[in-house]
Amino acid sequence: MTTTWHVHDDLLAAYVAGRLDAIVGASVEQHVARCAECRASTTPLVDPRLLARGWDGIRDAVESPALPLPVRLARRCGLPEPTAVLLAAATSLRTAWVVGAFLALSFAALAVVLAGGELLAPFLLVAPLVPVIGVAAAYGHQQDPLETLVVTAPYGRTRLILVRTVAVLASVLPFTVLLGLFLPGPAWLAAAWLGPAVALLPTLLALSSFVGPRVAVAVVALGWSAVVLFSLRGLPATWPVEATQQLVYLALAAMSLVVLAARSSRDRRIGAVL
Repeated sequence: MTTTWHVHDDLLAAYVAGRLDAIVGASVEQHVARCAECRASTTPLVDPRLLARGWDGIRDAVESPALPLPVRLARRCGLPEPTAVLLAAATSLRTAWVVGAFLALSFAALAVVLAGGELLAPFLLVAPLVPVIGVAAAYGHQQDPLETLVVTAPYGRTRLILVRTVAVLASVLPFTVLLGLFLPGPAWLAAAWLGPAVALLPTLLALSSFVGPRVAVAVVALGWSAVVLFSLRGLPATWPVEATQQLVYLALAAMSLVVLAARSSRDRRIGAVL
C-alpha cells in the first residue's frame, strides 16, 4: 500500500512535543509508523539530549534489569550485590516459608494461652525449632537454586550459611519475641526459648558441616523434641528453660561454635589448595 499524504509540519511538531489529544495522536502515530518520509521528518524535531537519555534508559533496562525485591532490600541493608543475590535465593526467606513459620508460632502460642499457661510445651517446642528449620532450608544441596553457582564460585560455604542464618533470625525473632510477651505466666517466659535456640542453631551448623543440613535438622529437631517431651513426664512439668539449663545451652553453643570454626578453617585450607 502506497502512502499518498503526509503529516503537516505543524501537526508533526505537536505530535513530537506530545501536545495532541489521544485520538489525533494515535492517528498520527499510525501514519508515522508506516511512512518513512514522515519518520525522517521527526528527526530534527526531537531534542538530541532527550533522545540520548531515552536510549540510555533502554540500554540500562536491557543490560542492568531491575533487581528482585529481596535483593533490593538486602542491598538497602548494606550488603554487597553478590551476597544479596545469594541471600535472596534462600528458600527460607520466601513468602511461603515466612508465612508458614508465623502460623506455626501463632498456633503454638494460642495453644499455651488456651491452656492458661499450664502447658508451655507447644511454644517451647516450636519457637526454638523455627529458626533452626529456617536455617536448614536456607542452604542445602537439593533446595538451593544457586547450588551450581555456589560450587564454582570463590564464595565460602560457611560464610554463606552464616549470612543466611542472620537473615533467618532477623525474619522470625522479632515476631517470636512479641508472641512470647503475650504468653500467660512470668515475664521471663518471653525470652526463655532463646537459650535453646542459641544452642540449637550452632549445633545445626556444626552437624551440617559433617552430614549436611537435612540430616542435621532431623537430629536437632528430634533431640529437642525429646527434651521437651521428657519434661512432661510429670505434671506440673519442670520446663527445660530454667537458669541452670540455660547455662548448659550456652556451653553447648560454645562447643558447637568451636567445631564450626575448625570446620570453616579446614574449608578455607581446602579452597586455597583447589
